[in-house]
Amino acid sequence: MVRQQLTSLFAPSGWCAGAACAVLLALLSACSTTPATPAPTPSGTPETTDEQASPAPAAPARSDPSQATLALLSQSRRAERSGALAEAIAYAERAVRISPREAPLWTRLAELELANEQPETAMQYGRKALSLAGDEPDLQRDAWLVIADAHAAIGNKAEAARIRARWRTYRG
Repeated sequence: MVRQQLTSLFAPSGWCAGAACAVLLALLSACSTTPATPAPTPSGTPETTDEQASPAPAAPARSDPSQATLALLSQSRRAERSGALAEAIAYAERAVRISPREAPLWTRLAELELANEQPETAMQYGRKALSLAGDEPDLQRDAWLVIADAHAAIGNKAEAARIRARWRTYRG
C-alpha cells in the first residue's frame, strides 16, 4: 500500500517507480540513527577516541529529599495560614510523593483534609500514617488522634472518644 502511494507520487506513469523508490530508500537510509562503531585495529580491538575514553560528566547534584520535603511542608503551612487550603494540600501531597514512607507527612495531609471537610480522606491518610509509624509511639499517637478527629467529623463520637481516651496521654 505504501509502495503504491509512493509510486503514484513519484512516478505517475509507472515507468520509473523502481528508480524513485531506490532514491527514496537511499535518502531515508542516510537519516539512520544507528551509531557508528569504531573501526577495528590490526590487533582486533576497536580504536577509542578521546571522546570515548573520557569519563562522562558527573550528574548534577540532587537536593536531599528531606530538604525538599521540609521546604514543601513550610510552603504548606504558609498557604494554610493565608487561607489557601487547596494550595496547602497540594504542597503536602507533593511532599508525600517525594517521601512516601514518612508517617508525619501522611498525618499532616490527614490534618489538612480534615480542615478541608474531607473526613473520609483524612481517615484514610491517618491509617496510612499509622501503618508507617512502626514502633514509634509519638507517630502512632499523632495518627490515632487524627483518625479520632475524622471519626468525630463523620458523627462517630463514641469511637472518637474511645480513641482519644487511649491515645491522648499515651507515651509508649
